[in-house]
Amino acid sequence: MGITAIVLAMVFGANQAGLINLDFVRAGILRHVAGVCPDRANAYAFLGKHYSSAGRPEDAVNACEKLVHISPEDPQAHVLLGNAYDAANQTDVATGCYAKALELDPNCYEAHIGLGKVRSVVGDYAEALKSYERAVKIKPDAAGAYVSLGIVFSNLGRYEEAMQAFKQAKELDPQISDTQIRSGKACLEAGQYDEAISCFKSVVLCDQGHAQAHYNLGRAYLRAGDTALALEEQRILQRLDPALADNLLGMIHE
Repeated sequence: MGITAIVLAMVFGANQAGLINLDFVRAGILRHVAGVCPDRANAYAFLGKHYSSAGRPEDAVNACEKLVHISPEDPQAHVLLGNAYDAANQTDVATGCYAKALELDPNCYEAHIGLGKVRSVVGDYAEALKSYERAVKIKPDAAGAYVSLGIVFSNLGRYEEAMQAFKQAKELDPQISDTQIRSGKACLEAGQYDEAISCFKSVVLCDQGHAQAHYNLGRAYLRAGDTALALEEQRILQRLDPALADNLLGMIHE
C-alpha cells in the first residue's frame, strides 16, 4: 500500500471513528486527494465509501462511477458501484454491477453477497438463495453470509435449514447480532417450541432489556401452551416496549 493509500485509510478510519466531525471537511479532503494523487482508483474507492457511510448515495454513485471508469477490469470496483446503487434504491442497476463483477471474477464473494441482497429485496428468494449458497462456499468462515442464508431459508419456509444456517453463524461468531432471535423465530415457525424458548431465553439472560427477545419468548410460551409464562413476559414488556406488550396481550386473549 502506497503513502496515498495509507493517508486515505487514516482519513476514512477517522471518519468511521467520528474523529472528524464536519462532513464537508472529510469530503473536501478526499475529493482533493482523488483529483491530484496518482493512485486515483484507490482515492475514488475511499471517497465512495465515505459518501456511503455519510448517507449520500448519489455522491457515492458518482465517485464509484469514476472508479469503474479508471479500473474497469477490477471486480471490486463494480461491487462498490453496485453497493452505491443499491443504497440509492436502484436495484436493477445494482444487479448489473454485481453481475459484471462476477463476469470478471466468478468467485467474488462480495458480488455474490450484493446480488443475494438485491434479489432478496425484490422477493426473488430462490435466486437469492443461490447467491448466498455460492458465497458460503467461497468463504465458509463468513458468519454474516450464514445469517443471510438463514433469512432466505426462513422466507422460503425452509425452517430446518434456516436453523442450521443460524447455528453455523453463531458458531463462527458468538457475538453476531440477533442470530439467536432469528434462529428462535425459525424454530417457532417449524413448531419446535422448546428450541425456540431456549433461543430466546439465551438472549434475555444476556440482555434483560432486549424487548424483541421478551416478545418472542412470550409468543413461544403461548404456542407451547404456557399462558402464565407468556403473561409474565407481557408484564416485563410493559416497561420495555408498551406497543409490543399490547401486541402480546392481544395474542394471549385471542
